[in-house]
Amino acid sequence: MKGAKRSNLFLLELIFSLFSFTLCAAVCVGLLLHARAMSQESTRLTQAVYLAQSAAEALRAGQEDACPQPPEGYTLTPQLTSRDGLVEGEIQVAYEGETIYTLTVAWPQEVTEP
Repeated sequence: MKGAKRSNLFLLELIFSLFSFTLCAAVCVGLLLHARAMSQESTRLTQAVYLAQSAAEALRAGQEDACPQPPEGYTLTPQLTSRDGLVEGEIQVAYEGETIYTLTVAWPQEVTEP
């Protein structure tokens, strides 16, 4: 009779340990998925900042055709106005239709002499 009680306690302890392990594994998988999503978001933001800065530099240099070609999924939209000797505006970078980064720019308009 004593042996049956011991084996029942052992099985109960084993079931409890398996349940604890499963719970911990589920939490770890959730954390890993969250970390992966954060990594992808960070990569998109870094790419967007690079695209916006490169476009701003090319536009300031007056080389519109030198603007970087955005990778697939990204769109680059410069919206610049020129007035009172100043070029100002925004350069927006979106990924799959969602704006990720907006760069506000302003620089003096260069005057070309005849």
